Amino acid sequence: MIGMGKSETLRRVDADLARGHTHLAQQRLASLLAVHPADLALRARRADIYRRVGDWAQAGRWGFLTEDASPAEVAAFERAWRSPSARLRALRLAVDPFRDLGPLARERYLDLADAAKAEKPASRDDDGGTLTCLFVTVGLLLLLAVLVVGIWTSFDFLLDLFR
Repeated sequence: MIGMGKSETLRRVDADLARGHTHLAQQRLASLLAVHPADLALRARRADIYRRVGDWAQAGRWGFLTEDASPAEVAAFERAWRSPSARLRALRLAVDPFRDLGPLARERYLDLADAAKAEKPASRDDDGGTLTCLFVTVGLLLLLAVLVVGIWTSFDFLLDLFR
């Protein structure tokens, strides 16, 4: 897609969809959204494809800033990304909301940003990172203990050979 313009990419997205290649169409739209993150029409198209395949959480994610997102899709988005800060990160929107977003999108985005700011810092880690870290640490300590016992046993065995 290097050197391919937006209109050519959208033409290919339409061709992919006509052939039923939703995954390829999603990849093309993802590339466009990386370049044009505030383009609500691209977000709406991506949400529409997720609707076609029945992925309501992703449809809610990409349609969140558009008028097309149904309450059920937004609810699925909120269930998939439980905290406001996680939803804000999932939107992948690094733009100035006052300059780059329309009124509805700006209102939704700012409401979500305010909710994320109001969160307790501990609730930001909703992906289980702390618990995962704890399990990895305990596992490594157990592995270290087995290693130490093995080395000690081997050393003791070698000493017994020379006695």
